[in-house]
Amino acid sequence: MAFTGDLEHLHIVDIIQLIHTTRKSGTFSVTGSSGESRIIFSNGYIVGANHLSGKIRIGTVLVKMNAITLEDLEKALEIQKNAGKDRRPLIATLIKMGKLRLEEASKGLKKLIEITIVELLGCTHGAFTFDTEAIAVSPECSYTPDKMEQEISLDAQMVLMDALRIFDEQERDRSSGKQMPPYEKLFEEVIPSAETVESKVTTTAITAEDLGLADIEHLEKKIPKPFSVHEIFDPIEIHRQNIRETLGNFSTEEQEAFISFLKKFTMRVNTTKELTMEGQTKAIILFSRDKLLKHSIMTICKNEGILVFATEAEEEFDSIIAQCLFKKILPLLIFDSPEMSEWGLSEEKILSLRQHIQETYLQVSHIQLVSPLDYSFTLQSFNDGARAVFPKPLREDRKETFIEDMINFLNTFKFFIKGLLREQKDLSPTDNQMKNLKDRMLVLIDLKEPPDLSLALLQSVSEIFERSITFIVRPKELIGEKAIGVYAEKNIEPTSAANLRIPLTEHSVFRDVIEKGQAFYGESDDKFLKEYLFEKIGAPLKPIILLLPVKSLGKTMILIYGDFDGKEALPTQIDVLEILANQAGLVLENAIYRKHLNKASQK
Repeated sequence: MAFTGDLEHLHIVDIIQLIHTTRKSGTFSVTGSSGESRIIFSNGYIVGANHLSGKIRIGTVLVKMNAITLEDLEKALEIQKNAGKDRRPLIATLIKMGKLRLEEASKGLKKLIEITIVELLGCTHGAFTFDTEAIAVSPECSYTPDKMEQEISLDAQMVLMDALRIFDEQERDRSSGKQMPPYEKLFEEVIPSAETVESKVTTTAITAEDLGLADIEHLEKKIPKPFSVHEIFDPIEIHRQNIRETLGNFSTEEQEAFISFLKKFTMRVNTTKELTMEGQTKAIILFSRDKLLKHSIMTICKNEGILVFATEAEEEFDSIIAQCLFKKILPLLIFDSPEMSEWGLSEEKILSLRQHIQETYLQVSHIQLVSPLDYSFTLQSFNDGARAVFPKPLREDRKETFIEDMINFLNTFKFFIKGLLREQKDLSPTDNQMKNLKDRMLVLIDLKEPPDLSLALLQSVSEIFERSITFIVRPKELIGEKAIGVYAEKNIEPTSAANLRIPLTEHSVFRDVIEKGQAFYGESDDKFLKEYLFEKIGAPLKPIILLLPVKSLGKTMILIYGDFDGKEALPTQIDVLEILANQAGLVLENAIYRKHLNKASQK
């Protein structure tokens, strides 16, 4: 079935959130005066996109991001052109050639999707279609969602949040008179003939398949069926389908009563500002297997500008928390009540996960849902540090009043959560970091000798990171100089790091930062990181690292490393650290000039 509509009646933000909330799969297409764009969804997650009739291509994005060279792209396109029936997707070809790392491939794909959504956010006129039949990968074939084993998917709300931030920044720049070059200019084709060559070898929609991760030989191919009738896009009808599935053993009247309740949270059109509450993004993470609960909470919270991430997988739960903290969002965790039914969560699983959260994420609060009759588990939850214990109706207990009880529960829950999120303090470590870094900058200005500069910068980084190391950059290797927090459990004084040496003879995240002169902060699976650093100092809890270059006379002379060791990563003002490193570079440059002048005067 294909639903159609007009962007004048339903905002793009609403549509993306609705597809995410209802966990739908399909191809969302928008056609306007500038062309057609597509976003591909699988179970509410974004798995691919193509930008305005293919004006920006993944190969060009990778070249512009310095993930590959122009020569690499030309060779890959040539290999594809001559491969015949054995042709691989472009990214898979580059990975097989050894020219592209999986980490960079993922970043390129995410960038393409982000660009597509930012462009769509500015669209207020145009027609859209949401095709729920299949995920269209090319005009010739499509893959049904249940046959696609996606290994890379992006949370729609996370992507939307980043796109809204970028969109708002661009709007502010435009209103201040700043000229903003279009994405088509920034990602202009790097190969003049790419329009005729790459269009034949690149799929219409770039998906996880392009990363070479899906077993495409075993995927079921399917010719898209022509649609004789396009139904008008009706959010209420999409909710109705979901409620019929989750409340199938209730009467039609009872189902319609619940749908009417959800309807009032669906009709109001959102703006790009409604994903924040009083200037701070708010989010809850719901751990539950209850489809009705997940759908209902996501619906009512969406209307209040509260992001909801729902999952039942423990490993996914950890990942979502880490992503929120990385994006400077302090989430509120909600654990569903334990149930004996096959779709419910066991009490043991909840207790184990709560203990893990308490030990790992000290700053994150949680709420426990319980059956009103479960007295002992209620007390246990408070004893385990629950911020609140909230009674949840169970259909097995009072089926005759369950719909009414559920509506009352959701109404009260909405007001309670909204108030609690307002009271919850924002992540404050960044404020202290800013003040400390300001003080450090004042210290840098008075320093004259290079060793003093590198030590001051090391101490600044150690204000944020549990472990920090300075490396001296040599033509063929990095040589460790000083370290803080590395060789002793609570060591806060600089110690020697002379035994740390990292070769620069091959491509690595270290060489990449040195050559580009740009800081790196994020997760990395670089083999040199593991073999030459983690083997010596031990791996951190999460491979989220900082590499901060200090440039002088056009060259990177010092490299500062930082990680969080056994603790969870906190939001970090990397731009301020870069300013501090630039200041250190200028001071270092002046010190070198002074030495040259002194030598010249002595002669």
